[in-house]
Order: sequence, then C-alpha cells, then structure tokens
Amino acid sequence: MDINPSAHTLTSLYPGAMVVDASERIVLPGFINAHFHGESVLLRYLTGRVAYSSWDALPGLRGAFARLLDPSSASDIATLYRTAGFLHLRSGTTAVADYPAAYAPAVLHGAIENITRAGARSVFALQTWEQVESFRSSPPALRQFSISLGPEASHTVYSFDKFVRVSAETQFPLACHLGEVRADVEALRSRFKKSPLRILKDAGALVRATHLIHCNHIPEADLDLIRAGGNPVTLCVRSALAKQTGYPLLRSLASHDVTICLGTDWGETDLLGEIRVLRDLRQYYPGLAPYTPLELIRMATINGAHALGIASHTGSLEVGKHADLVMIPFNDVRLPALRAHPGAEEIAGIITDYCDTGMISDVMAQGAFRIRKGVAARVDENEILRDFRRLQEAFLPSPGEEHAALRPGGIPLVPSDRKEKTPLSGEGEAADDVSLKDKANLRPPGPPPEESLQKFPVVTKTIRRVFGEDDI
Repeated sequence: MDINPSAHTLTSLYPGAMVVDASERIVLPGFINAHFHGESVLLRYLTGRVAYSSWDALPGLRGAFARLLDPSSASDIATLYRTAGFLHLRSGTTAVADYPAAYAPAVLHGAIENITRAGARSVFALQTWEQVESFRSSPPALRQFSISLGPEASHTVYSFDKFVRVSAETQFPLACHLGEVRADVEALRSRFKKSPLRILKDAGALVRATHLIHCNHIPEADLDLIRAGGNPVTLCVRSALAKQTGYPLLRSLASHDVTICLGTDWGETDLLGEIRVLRDLRQYYPGLAPYTPLELIRMATINGAHALGIASHTGSLEVGKHADLVMIPFNDVRLPALRAHPGAEEIAGIITDYCDTGMISDVMAQGAFRIRKGVAARVDENEILRDFRRLQEAFLPSPGEEHAALRPGGIPLVPSDRKEKTPLSGEGEAADDVSLKDKANLRPPGPPPEESLQKFPVVTKTIRRVFGEDDI
C-alpha cells in the first residue's frame, strides 16, 4: 500500500496498480477484533438477555453446542465461519482473533478456510494438542495461531510446563482467557496461593507475546506485572455488561501504561459499537477514567494488531503494509463539518462520536475491496444469508422453548444477586444440575491428559460444565 495526494504520481510509480480515489472519505485502518468466539454468531440467539451465570439452564444451548462439536457438522461449521467472516467485514473488521471450540483438526481447517474465503484475516487460538500437532508444520504464511491456556479450572503446574515448552517449539504465542468472572480468580488463588498473573509469571507463561483476555477481576497490584511484561490486555466491555460478569479492572487501567485492545467476545462483530460503549461507560459509572478518541481508535486497530503479532502487516495506514482499510464518506448530513486541515484527534472524535457501521461505504482487506459502495464485492451476500438461515432453522429452538426454564418458577432471566459457582466444588448445586460425571471432572490439580489441552470450549467454568463430555 502507498498513499499520495496525486493519482498521477501513484500511477507512475506503480504501473498497472489499482488507484483508489478517497476524496471526501474518512479513511482509517481496518478494525482488529482481538477476541471473538465464532460459534457465537449462531449461539447468540440462545444467550441474548440471559446472564452468563444462567447459561447452564438453557437446554437448547447445550444441544446446539453438542451438535456443533460433532465432526459430522463440519459443513455447518464452514458455513458458520464464512458467515462470521462476512459479518466482520461488514462491520469494518479486517482481522479477528478467534477462540473456536475444541473442534476436530479437519473441522477447524474448514473454519479457517472459510473465514479466509470471506476475506477476513484471522488468528486462531488452538484448543487441543491435536489441533497444535495439525497446524505446527503449516507454511509460514498460514502460521497465524496462538495456543490457548485453557479454562482456569484446568490450570496446573504440569500443564503450564507443557504450554510453555510447546509454545517455544512452535513459535505460537500463548493466549490466556483470564479473570472473566470473580469465582475463577478466587479458585486459582485458593489452589496456588497466588494471584493469577503471579501464577503465570512464576510458571514462565507471562512472556511479552502472551495475550491476556478479559481480566475483569485481576487485582490492581498485578497490573505492574502486565506493565513490566508489556503484555496486551483485550477488553470486551459490552459483552461483560451483557453477560453481567463485571469489569472492575477498568477503574485502574488508565493509570497504568498497559496496551489495551478491544474484542467483541460473544455474538457482536461491531467494534465501533464497542468503542462507543467504552467511551460512554464513565457517564454511568463514576470513577472510570476517560480515553481520548484517538486512544479508542488505536485500541480497535494498531493495539490489536500488536497483540496478535500482525502489526507488521496491518493495523495502521503505512507505506508497505497491506491495504486493510475502511472508508466513511464525510459529506454526510449526520456528520459535523470538517475543517480544511483537521488533525488526527478531530477526525477520531468524529468517528467515535458520530459514526456507526451503517455509514461505512467501503472495506478493503489485503488490497481487495470486500465491501464497495455499501455492497458485498467478492461474495454473494444472498447465498450467505440463505446458508445461515438454514443453520438457524436446523440448530435453534424457538425463543419460547429455550427460555421457558428462566421464567418465574425457574432460574431468574437476569439474576443480579446470584453468586458465581466455584469450579472446584459442586456445593450448593441442584442434584439434577450437575451429573456424577461432571462432578468427577472437578478434581484437584494433577497431570493434565496428554491428548488435549482441554476437553471443553475455551470459555469459563460455567460453560465448561454445560458442554461437558456427557453432552458430546
């Protein structure tokens, strides 16, 4: 990519290259979604408006996830990830860090192929040793992977040793889903007698490339470890609000020199919406430090690129980088007038205060238009819609069926005072809510099974129990 105010200069420097006229456009880097669960594009219709602590009461969610994990659903996963890739691009996101479920390697190959087919760049967090072995010999151009440390309930001294060793062998960095809910932090402290980040540090897992995700309930004292290690932290604020998992770390982050990235986590693909939530949150929760518009844009672009190890290719508009960019017309009556020579902060303020994804006219990924003048340029949007509707019909129960258990007489739809369950104890849980096989899995630390990093999707403890082995 090169940028020049003179089209003639560009055509003389690059004969035959495509020259794009971006006059009357705000041009910014493609967004980097630093944390997302691809299957949530479908499953969000089952979890909407339900607090995270009550997801285990949704039978349709259990059934749909179990079917997705069946290797016979490979074509469905391919459709799902093609849809996810298209939705990311529609929202101006050109690169995404995906935390898939523990799919069979062949199924995951199909997911990666289809999100790439849609046009989005991806970095996948590998969830099982089988996945690691399948991708460790990939060609360098395809080696955009990380290794998930798995759910906190599975962390042991033995597992950390293997993670660190395999990460060094493969050059795949570590990614850690950490402190999303308070109970997981308390459980780790009880088992290891240390704070979560001190555990990672002492185990050799908190190296500079380690990507930390959520961190809602990380103690403020541990921020010094993050700052010293230069580790990026990905926040998913809108998801935390929707899932009611909390976000107290936000009160401290602004006072520390920590690289913050943004992810949408579950269901949503709109990073502009994520920016607005973070911008407005301090109006409702006093004590949260403000971020400037330019800081917010960086969180959604170059910071995420650094976190995923792709900053040499994308995340900013620089000569030599891939042409991953978003265009928004500024001759729009909904936008304030720009000065003749606006600064970066002024332009960033207009984006964060007035723009939404519906105003994005063009999205270019790796030098090719994916959205051109508001229309899908390289895929058949109607075909994607038809295929996704087929998935919805096949996998989703009616809303009335799914939420019946959450109505009066069952578990509250949005419980505000329900304590998080500790993953190492079944105390207080109804006998029919946890099977004997589930309880057998809640055992003290010991050597992890060699066949996989984890047997469950890389989300926190409640979902680990919901989608247990007995559901597959």
